[in-house]
Amino acid sequence: MSTDPLNALRGMTFCPVCGCIEKAGSVRCAECGTFHSVAHLEEREAPPPSMEKPSPIVDPTSYSLAPDVDQIPIESFEESDSVVKWEGGSADFTMDEEEEKPMSRVSAEDLVLPDPEELTRNHKS
Repeated sequence: MSTDPLNALRGMTFCPVCGCIEKAGSVRCAECGTFHSVAHLEEREAPPPSMEKPSPIVDPTSYSLAPDVDQIPIESFEESDSVVKWEGGSADFTMDEEEEKPMSRVSAEDLVLPDPEELTRNHKS
């Protein structure tokens, strides 16, 4: 008497998203990556409002282009003098000097269009 081939599927389940057959109790589908369990999620309380950092108050008129603005705020950023020169690689990011016209600027006379094909249908009566 031979064994039932369906016994190979004991302890297996399927992904409800993609249908991939996988071991029962797996946390994540190996095929599509969908999580099947919330065991990897940790319940945490939101931080109390006292721990929130106050955001700086910015006057939006400081960045206005209106002529009556007194002074544009001067911002400073961290800069680094160390520059890394990368060697190797095959990517070429040079841009050609010649630019193509956008399609909205091309005149109909400049377009090169192929000749139209004539389609006929042969009917046998």
